[in-house]
Amino acid sequence: MASKRKRLNLKEKIYVLEVPEKEKLRVRSLAERFHVSKAQISELLKNKEGIRKMWVLNSNENLKFRKIETSEIDEVLMKWFRSVRAKNIPGSGVLFQEKAKEVGESLGLETFKASNGWLEKFRTPHNISFKHICGEEKSVNPKK
Repeated sequence: MASKRKRLNLKEKIYVLEVPEKEKLRVRSLAERFHVSKAQISELLKNKEGIRKMWVLNSNENLKFRKIETSEIDEVLMKWFRSVRAKNIPGSGVLFQEKAKEVGESLGLETFKASNGWLEKFRTPHNISFKHICGEEKSVNPKK
């Protein structure tokens, strides 16, 4: 019998974090109680400060947990990407991910990971493709 994965919303995550403070339950017991995996409970407990911060920032209880801080990274990366393309420098996904990690570290976001999934979620709405730049436009002297 296949079971469907359950993703907890932010309100449920806060509730899960409150239970071990009141009752001394192990990860396995929490997972069984809330019908989620042990890995999901472990991840919640590991990131409890970030989850509580999100709860304070977002009073919308139906929100799925998403880091708002990534919007800062997106903004900085788009400026960087535009400047690189203006200089006719080709880019790649790996280069983009490295720059994203660098920006995340400079903003103090220790938990940010520039994964392949993150890259796709960033690249698609901004219509970014990593193809070779060709043409003679940059080789022509505009002053002549």
